[in-house]
Amino acid sequence: MTIFLVGFMGCGKSTVARGLAELSGFRYVDLDQEVCRKAQRESVAEIFAEMGEEKFRRLEREAIEHLSTEGDVVVATGGGAPCYGDNMDRLMELGVTVYLRMSADALTERLQRVRVVRPKIVGLSPEELSEYVRGLLVEREPIYNRARVVVDCDGIPSRVVISRLRYLTKKRN
Repeated sequence: MTIFLVGFMGCGKSTVARGLAELSGFRYVDLDQEVCRKAQRESVAEIFAEMGEEKFRRLEREAIEHLSTEGDVVVATGGGAPCYGDNMDRLMELGVTVYLRMSADALTERLQRVRVVRPKIVGLSPEELSEYVRGLLVEREPIYNRARVVVDCDGIPSRVVISRLRYLTKKRN
C-alpha cells in the first residue's frame, strides 16, 4: 500500500509521513529527497538551476511511479507535486491520497517561523508571505481537495493527525 500525503508547504507532510510510517511499520519517503537522490543533486533548487523545472517534474513523476511499486510506503510529496500535469490523478490511481488541510492564516504563521529554510519565501515580509500563501492556496486547494482523505490540521498536533490516520494502514495489516 502506498499513502501519498499532499498539501501546502509547511502543513506537516514530512512530520506526519515520518510518524505514520514509523507507527505502522511502513517505509517513509520524502519525494523531493528521492528526486534529489536520483538526480545526484543536493537540493531541488540545484536541480531547477542546473536542469530546469521540466526535468525536475519528469524525475518527480518517475519517482511517483516507482514508489507505488515499493510495497508499504508513506510518501510526503512536495507542495507542487500534485498540481503539475495529471499528477494528482496518477497519485489517486497509485495509492491513497491524504490532504493535510490548513488555513492560509495557520500556514502563514508556521511559515513565518521557518521561512529562512524555504527558498521561495526567504525575504518576504509578513504581509508578502500572507499574500503569497493565500494566492497559491487558492490555486492549489481545488486539486488538494480531490484527495481521498482530507484532514483538517489547524491547531492539531502532528501526533494527533498521525493517530487519526493510523486506520489507513490497519486496513491492510
